[in-house]
Amino acid sequence: MKKNKMSLTTELDLTREGTAEMTRWCILIALHQSFGIGAARLNKILARAEKLGQESLDIAMMVNDRGMPSTDRSLALRRSWMPRNVDSDFRVPVLRSPRTRREEQLRMAGDVAASMVWTLCAKACMDELGFGTERLLRLKEEALANYRQVNEEGHADGLDVAMEHLRRCAQAALKEDIVVENQPDEDRARQSERDYEEQKRAFLKRAVMQQLGRKAGKGGLRILSETQMEEKAAAAMAQLQEDTWAKRISTP
Repeated sequence: MKKNKMSLTTELDLTREGTAEMTRWCILIALHQSFGIGAARLNKILARAEKLGQESLDIAMMVNDRGMPSTDRSLALRRSWMPRNVDSDFRVPVLRSPRTRREEQLRMAGDVAASMVWTLCAKACMDELGFGTERLLRLKEEALANYRQVNEEGHADGLDVAMEHLRRCAQAALKEDIVVENQPDEDRARQSERDYEEQKRAFLKRAVMQQLGRKAGKGGLRILSETQMEEKAAAAMAQLQEDTWAKRISTP
C-alpha cells in the first residue's frame, strides 16, 4: 500500500517538536559535562525554563490590534533577556544545506524552535547559576558541538546509535532513567494536531472575551448571567474570521 506523503504543516510541527527536544538535551548535557552542573541544579534549570516558557506563551496568546497572536511581543521578550554580545538565535548544525523550498522551510522552523529553547535555558542559567556573557557563549558553543556530534554519529552509525549515546549522556547528567520512545510519526502528528486545536480554542476564547470586554466597557460583563455570557461568547466566536488563526503559534 502506498504511504501518504506527510503534509508540510504536519512535518513543520514534528520538526519544531523534535528540534526543540534535541536542543534542550544538548544544552543540559553541555551544562553537566563542561560546567560540572549536577542533577539537582539541572532540574532547577529545567523548572525555571518551563516557567519562563509559560510566561512567553501567555504573552503570545494575547490578542494584538489585528486580532492575531502577539508572537512578536513574545519574541521581543525572549530576546531582551540576552546580555549584550549573546545572540538569541540558535542555528541548528546540519550536514548539508537545504536543496528545496520545503527543506528550507523545515530548516527555518527548526532554527526558530531551537532559538526559543536556547533563550529559555540561557535565561534560566542566568537566574539559577548566575551565568554571564562569557559562560553563556561557552555554553552555546558546547551545545552546538553536542548537536553536531549527534548529526555526525547519526549519519555514520545510524540514528538509533546516536540517540542511544544521547540518552546515556542525559541519564548520566540527570541521574535518572531516561527512556527514548520510538513513537511513530503518525501518532506524533495526531498528538500535535490535538495540541494545536486546544491552543487554537484557548486563543479564540481569549480573543472573544477581549472583544466582549471592549464592547461592554469596564465591569460591564459582570452583570450578565453565565448563560448570557455563553450566548454572547458563542455569537462573537461565530463572527471571528478563520484567518485569525492562519499562522500557528507553536513557537511563540
